[in-house]
Amino acid sequence: MWPGPSPSAIVNGAAGMIIAALLIVGLYVGRDLLIPLALAGILSFILAPLVRRLDHWGLPHGASVALVVAVLLGALFAGATFVGGQMTQLVEELPRHEANLRNKARLVHLQLLGGSGVWQQAAATIRNIEQEVRDPQTESKPIKIEVAQDSDLPITKIFEYTRSSVPALVTIALALLLTIFMLLQYRDLRDRAVRLMGTAEIGRSTQAFDEAGSDLAHFLLLQSSLNASFGIFVGVALWAIGVPSPVLWGAIAAVMRFVPYVGVFVAAAPPIALAAMIDPGWWMVLETTAVFVLGEPLVGQIVEPLLFGSQTRLTPLAVLLGTAFWTLLWGPVGLVLAVPLTLSVVVMGQHIPRLEFLRILLGNEPVLKPREQLYHQLLAGEAAQAAKEADRRIGERSFESYLDEVAIPSLRIASDDQKRNVLGREQLNEFNETIAEYIELVKESLDFEREQQAAAAAKPDATRRTATALVLAGRGRLDLAAAELIADAIRLDLGILTLCPSLGGLTGINAAAEASPDEHPDIVVLVSVGAVTSAQLCLLLRRLKRTFPQSQVVLGYWAERDETLQRDSEVDGVRHADSVAALIDLVGRIADEQLRPTEPALDQIASDPCRE
Repeated sequence: MWPGPSPSAIVNGAAGMIIAALLIVGLYVGRDLLIPLALAGILSFILAPLVRRLDHWGLPHGASVALVVAVLLGALFAGATFVGGQMTQLVEELPRHEANLRNKARLVHLQLLGGSGVWQQAAATIRNIEQEVRDPQTESKPIKIEVAQDSDLPITKIFEYTRSSVPALVTIALALLLTIFMLLQYRDLRDRAVRLMGTAEIGRSTQAFDEAGSDLAHFLLLQSSLNASFGIFVGVALWAIGVPSPVLWGAIAAVMRFVPYVGVFVAAAPPIALAAMIDPGWWMVLETTAVFVLGEPLVGQIVEPLLFGSQTRLTPLAVLLGTAFWTLLWGPVGLVLAVPLTLSVVVMGQHIPRLEFLRILLGNEPVLKPREQLYHQLLAGEAAQAAKEADRRIGERSFESYLDEVAIPSLRIASDDQKRNVLGREQLNEFNETIAEYIELVKESLDFEREQQAAAAAKPDATRRTATALVLAGRGRLDLAAAELIADAIRLDLGILTLCPSLGGLTGINAAAEASPDEHPDIVVLVSVGAVTSAQLCLLLRRLKRTFPQSQVVLGYWAERDETLQRDSEVDGVRHADSVAALIDLVGRIADEQLRPTEPALDQIASDPCRE
C-alpha cells in the first residue's frame, strides 16, 4: 500500500522536474551552439515566406535563397557602414566640447559634493596622517623608476580588438551558415520534425509550424514598423533640439527597442551625455531626456497595445519571465531573443498536448470559460468585478444570453461542488454572501432598462402587463439566486408583474400562498440549478398544483450533472424550459393566452418530469 498520492503520479512529477532541470542545464552548457541555432531558426522562420514567394514566381529554389540572403547581408553591411561613419564623425567632434564637459563636471562637484569644503579638507588631512603613520620613512626611501614600454602600438590594438571580436564573429558566421542551410533544406527539415512528432499528428504538427512562422514574421514586422517609427520620432526630435548625429541616435533607439524594458533607456544614455557635453546650459539635457521619458511610455502603453492587440499571444508577465529566463541563460543575446523564443514556445504549446501548460502560463488567451471565470470570481469574493463583467456582457448581447451562457451555468457548477462537499462551511458562507452582493449589483446595473420598461408599460398597446408571475426557488441560496435573476429577466423583457419570495421550496410556496390567499398568480415558475433531486422536484410540483390550481406552472430545472427526470406521464399545466430564453418565451406566450382564454393553447399538454 502506497500512502498518499499514487506512485505513478509522484514518479511522473519527479521525472518531469528532472527532465526540465536537465533541459535548462543543457541550454546553458550548450549555449555556444544553441545561440547560433536559435538565431538561424528565427531568421529561417522569417525569411522562409520570402523564399517561397520567389519560388512561386518561378525562380529556382537555390537562387531564391541566394537572393534573400544577399539582400539581408546588404542591409546589414549598409547599416554597419552608416553607423561606423556616424561614429567616426562624432568622435572627431567631441574634443571641441571638452571645455563644456569640464565646466559641468566642476559645477556638479561644487553643488552636489560641496567642492573643496571642510569635509573634503578633513578627509584629505586624515589620509595624510594615515600615510605618515604607515610609512614614517617615506622620504628616505629610494624612488623606484621603471621604464614602461609603449603597449598601445597600432598593431597591438588591432590584435586585441580582433581577439575580443572573434567569438561574436564566429557566432554571426555560424548563424548565417545555419540560416542558409535551413532555407535550402526547409521542407526536408519540416518533414523530419513532423515525423518526430508522430505521423498521427501531421495536421497538428504542420499547423504548429505554420503558425509559429507566421506569428513570428507578423510580430517582427509589426515590431519593426513600430520601432522604426519610434526611431524616426527620436531622430526628428533630437534634430530639432540640436543634438549632433540625430540619425545615428534614432537608428540606435529603433534597434535597442527590440530589447524589452531596458533597451530604450540604454539607447537614451549616449545622446543625453552628448547633450550635456555640447550645451553650456542644461536645457538641451532636459529636452533630450524628455524625448525618451515621454516618448517610450506613449508608444509602449498606448500605441503598441492598439497596434498589436492580442496578436502577440504573450502576456506582460510572460515577456518579463521570458526575458529574465533567456537573459540568465544566454546573456545579452538571450535578452534580444527572449520575445521570439517565448512566442515560439507558446505557439508550440498550443498544438503539443504535453506543452499545453506553457500556453496556459504564458499565453494571453483566456484560460477560463466565462461561466468558470464568474464562479472563480464569486469564490474569490470579487462581486464588484463579476458585476462589472456582467454589465459589459449584457451590453454586448442581452440579459437572457448572459443568464444562459454565464450566470446559470456558473450556478450549476457551484451547485455540483456543493453536492460533492468541495466547499467548506466557512468558504460556503462567504460564497453565499458574495452571491447576494453580486445579485444586488446586477440589479442596480439594470435600473435604467427597468425605467424604460416602466415607461413602455404606460403605453396603450402594452396588453401583456395585466398578467402576474411568481418565481420560486427550488432549494437553497443558489436556486434563490437563479430565481432572482430570472425574475428580473422576465420583468425586464416582458414587463409583467413578477414576484420572487426570499424563501424557496415548500416554505416559499406556503409563504406565497399566505401572502395573497384570494389572488393566485397567472404563472408560477419553479427554478432550480440542481440543488433539489428528482424526487424533491416532483414533490414541489405536486404541491404547486394543489396550492395554485388555476395557475400555469413552468419548470426551469438545470443541473450540472446529467440527472434524468421522470417524464413518462403527462400532467396538465406543467411545462419545461431547457434554457432561460425558452422559459421567458414560454412565460410570454402563457401571458398572451391569459388575455385570450377562448383560444386553445397549442402546447397545453406537456410532459411532466414527475410520476404520480
